[in-house]
Amino acid sequence: MNFAIYFILIFSIFGFGYAYGYGEISASDFRIVNSLGQDINSPVVEQQLNLQTSLTNLSDKNVDWVYIVQIIDSNGAVVDVNFVTGSLVKNQTLKPALFWIPHLDGVYKIETFVWNNLHDIDPLASKSTFAITVT
Repeated sequence: MNFAIYFILIFSIFGFGYAYGYGEISASDFRIVNSLGQDINSPVVEQQLNLQTSLTNLSDKNVDWVYIVQIIDSNGAVVDVNFVTGSLVKNQTLKPALFWIPHLDGVYKIETFVWNNLHDIDPLASKSTFAITVT
């Protein structure tokens, strides 16, 4: 019985919060670029990688956002988490980028999130996942 109450409590906190704001921002066109904005197709160890996503405000109001990038190695360990915040006016598009320097070769999973802030953690766009190989 306690488990059912716990489950309902967790669902109500995360489940209902998850729908708030969802779809207000379009996150698309993930790219790995250098400092000049040129695509990096074959990343190498100790190379600065700028992880860029295009964010577009789809709502009729200004929207505050936080763009979060999480890097996970092939063992499932998080090796880096970084974020940047900003605001978009109606129909505005920005391309925020966060940098990461891989120190070891291997296959990495990159997860990107767009939330309203770091306190409420309400998603404004779908989570995206990408895989890269660093040599």
